[in-house]
Amino acid sequence: MKIVKKAPLLSCLSLLLLNHASADPVSFGAKVGTLGLGVESSYRIDPLFSITGSVNGFKFTGTPHDRDVDFDGKLRLLTAGGSLGVHPFKNGFKVLAGVFYDGNQFNLSSMLRHNITIEGRTFTPEQVGKPDLTIHFNRVSPYLGIGFDSAFCTDSSWSLTGELGVLFQGSPKVKLKVHTYPEVQAYIKHKAKHAADKFLLKYFPVLSIGAKYSF
Repeated sequence: MKIVKKAPLLSCLSLLLLNHASADPVSFGAKVGTLGLGVESSYRIDPLFSITGSVNGFKFTGTPHDRDVDFDGKLRLLTAGGSLGVHPFKNGFKVLAGVFYDGNQFNLSSMLRHNITIEGRTFTPEQVGKPDLTIHFNRVSPYLGIGFDSAFCTDSSWSLTGELGVLFQGSPKVKLKVHTYPEVQAYIKHKAKHAADKFLLKYFPVLSIGAKYSF
């Protein structure tokens, strides 16, 4: 009689184990978000842990704004790295921690909007010209976030993913490609760093959504 009563429970347990054993642990997909367009691959280690690697990138016209210096150019987004996902409830919800190569940077030209005076010396836009510069961040940036992967909740080969997190890029770093007067060079670097700090925060917000196929 006890065996009969336990039979449904044993059947359910067996079914769950079989589903887990037959689940496809490897998936590949594409996503779009604040880091640009990306491709990713995930591996389900067990119900508690998964690892994901991704490459993201995009280019668009976007320049920091300053009232004294006119910056013109493009923002290049480029990141590549991986994260460990912890699934505390053994379902699609996960807490993420990872590290990325951070190639995000501005490629800009600069031009004074008006005459400036530094230590009693006046410089005109015509004198200074249009120095080129790049603004980049730490090349290795840690990442923390939360996400959801429906592959943990469905038997379908197709699944949806989403993430919300922060990429810790550090303070912007400015490099002038064409050198000008030392005083003006320091002035433009200061203005570029200050403007970039407002435009692209050192705590870069990450939001993405995508679809994957499991094998």
